[in-house]
Amino acid sequence: MARKSIWNKLAIPLVIFVGIAALTVFLGREKAPPSGQDGSELTQVKFNMSWLPTGAMAGIFVAIDKGYYRDLGLDVEPVRGFGGTRTVNELDQGMFEFAYADPLSVTLNRYNGGHAKMIGGLNMTFPAGACFIKERHDIKIPADLAGLSFGAGQSSAVQKLLGSWLARNGVDANAVRMIQLDPSVVVSSLIEGRVDTAECWQGNSMALFEKNAAIAGLTIGRLPYADFGFDVYGSGFVARDDYIAGNPDTVAKFLQATYRGYRDAADAPQEAVAIIRKYHALLDPAVTEQQIRETTQLMGAQGGSMELERAKIERTIRFLSDAGQIKDFKAVDSVFTNQFLHSPARK
Repeated sequence: MARKSIWNKLAIPLVIFVGIAALTVFLGREKAPPSGQDGSELTQVKFNMSWLPTGAMAGIFVAIDKGYYRDLGLDVEPVRGFGGTRTVNELDQGMFEFAYADPLSVTLNRYNGGHAKMIGGLNMTFPAGACFIKERHDIKIPADLAGLSFGAGQSSAVQKLLGSWLARNGVDANAVRMIQLDPSVVVSSLIEGRVDTAECWQGNSMALFEKNAAIAGLTIGRLPYADFGFDVYGSGFVARDDYIAGNPDTVAKFLQATYRGYRDAADAPQEAVAIIRKYHALLDPAVTEQQIRETTQLMGAQGGSMELERAKIERTIRFLSDAGQIKDFKAVDSVFTNQFLHSPARK
């Protein structure tokens, strides 16, 4: 009876000890690295989308889903971002290997001592503009913005240049009331009349503006920046100098698989919608398809070439200089490279 009593006292602590030991072994076991079809270990990289997943990112998810990255030895993890300027600065800090961002943010990063660099284009014409409600305003030229309020996300690099763009079009920048908003409320702020105009982006928020306006019985109008002298590139792909120098094959592979994914998305947008919604089921199918189709149009603006032209990068720098954001920046070639666009990716 005494022996049984002793066993009862020891049994529970022993079970707990064994359980803790087993859990410790389980938690301490390293997760097996992903491997390709031949069993070789994949190179893991993170890609910052600069914002939440949208149809503009369809090519990335198509490349993941169809195994284009895996076939080249890569395991790509898309992560959300918080706007172009923050995305580039975080990439420069080593938080991820690749990002979706614009030359404006990259130039500002380099001017301030950073090491981000464009490695390929995607939006070959600038996709942003000023959206408005046609039932409230009739805006045909930049001068029509005078006296109105203008809302945009606080992480948009364009906020730093809008005054310069207005001045180039003969508009006093002080005549337009700039309002910085959280990106998540830009669309609703316009629809609900809290701002007169708002920054909208083809391939991204344009579809959301139009959807929400239609629900409210309203119509969206748009004044494209590019039609009035803002001839610069939109977003493309970015990496750090040290990562580019140390991993040239990985950079070439990433671009090769990524552009293949975007070509597929352009050829079959509805299939691309189905693929991206495997990973993000809450995305609106119609909105996502419109974003994919708009991104395809932006990609075709330079005859299908994703190469970044030096003259267009120089215009970006001049805009930033005119806006007082940079001074005496001469390192144009540090902002971009085209060397990996035609580099054959080696397995």
